[in-house]
Amino acid sequence: MYSRVEHLIHEVAKFGIVGGLAYVVTIAVNYAYLAVQKNDELTAYIIANVVATGVAYLGNRYWTYKDRESGGTREVVLFLAINGIAIAIQTGITALTYYVMHLDSHLEIFFSKFVLGIGIGMAFRFWSYRTFIFPEAEPALAGDQFPYSEQPLPTSQLDSEAPRSGSGALLSKASR
Repeated sequence: MYSRVEHLIHEVAKFGIVGGLAYVVTIAVNYAYLAVQKNDELTAYIIANVVATGVAYLGNRYWTYKDRESGGTREVVLFLAINGIAIAIQTGITALTYYVMHLDSHLEIFFSKFVLGIGIGMAFRFWSYRTFIFPEAEPALAGDQFPYSEQPLPTSQLDSEAPRSGSGALLSKASR
């Protein structure tokens, strides 16, 4: 059973480590921005997530999914688009809790941004990365590597004097 999910466990662990590093970057940049620009929660959160997205791309491309084929520019554009959607989801959750629900204590803001928002964003990112950005290559079919004909050879092309058995019959035919 473990061998069936071993690759997925390793992928989730690597994704989690990269995500953890991006999480630390998000928190650090968020609070550094707020130290300079007080009460600008959404801007701080967006900037922090943009910086963390760069860290996450490097970690996922060159470690988590290093064995998967690179998609070049398409991969980067998809990565940025998907992370833009995830940041919008996370920011929407923060805006809802901060502006609509008026949950504005430090603990409530922290929970809304860094637990609820990032948790939902992380699940969306993991699914999207595996599905769209770093998909597993389709296994090549053996038939694609070896040309063959699906049509049987016509009987007129078969050797009518084929040896019945044994190597002696081959040698005797070759010496004729």
